[in-house]
Amino acid sequence: MKREDMIRRIEAFPGHTSVWFKDLTTGEICASNAKEPMCAASVIKLTVMAELFRRFEAGELDRDLKLTVKDEDRVPICGVLTLMHAGMEVTPVDLCWLMIAISDNMATNLLIDLLGMENIQANNRKLGLEGVELNRKLFDRRPGYRDKTNFITAESIGKLLEMIWEGELVSKQASKEMMDMLLAQQCTNKMPLFLGEEAVAHKTGEQDGVTHDVGIVFAKRPFIACFCNWKLEEGSEGRMNLLIGESTKVLFDQQGGAPEEAHA
Repeated sequence: MKREDMIRRIEAFPGHTSVWFKDLTTGEICASNAKEPMCAASVIKLTVMAELFRRFEAGELDRDLKLTVKDEDRVPICGVLTLMHAGMEVTPVDLCWLMIAISDNMATNLLIDLLGMENIQANNRKLGLEGVELNRKLFDRRPGYRDKTNFITAESIGKLLEMIWEGELVSKQASKEMMDMLLAQQCTNKMPLFLGEEAVAHKTGEQDGVTHDVGIVFAKRPFIACFCNWKLEEGSEGRMNLLIGESTKVLFDQQGGAPEEAHA
């Protein structure tokens, strides 16, 4: 299947679909609806991670700060922290691993409270992430926030991932640590479906009518792919997940397949 045919299949899927692809060797970009703002779901967690590491690098936040899990912070899962006992102590680094590797919602909200929503959004603007907006915590029931939506675009998230790849998001060391977290992603039913978990450093997002996967794929010619979809027909998310997996395999094969040596 040609890359253009793969994109046409995604464009024909009922709902709002977008793709952003970049060959990290040649710089070639191929995209469809990549600037359209879409409900972020858990992909917004990448922006929380970016601000967290900015604060670490600036010396504004102690990596070993102890935060206490409280009953009033519990929200519905994804994740495990909401199932743990009150009074347990965690660090910001612990929370970030939980937020990225298992998409923990309670960990995310604790980090948003720690960092400040307005600071995370200010960093998004500083990074040039057009169309990316953090407007509420996850499962935010506070008056004035209940009906707000967080937004991403495939293009802007792709650019954020490229900063990590280039070692330019905060610093080379911070980018490496963020890459390690993305490689530990446990939700593997989309981009890595036909490749294996070690081939993709990525972050998923899903809720009713929404399914995303965005990541760096370690092919012989590595690439970034962002698949962002919302307003899908009820019950069609699983079919889109399969299409994301198939499309990633098409791109992987076109980019030379598996590298001769494992990535660092």
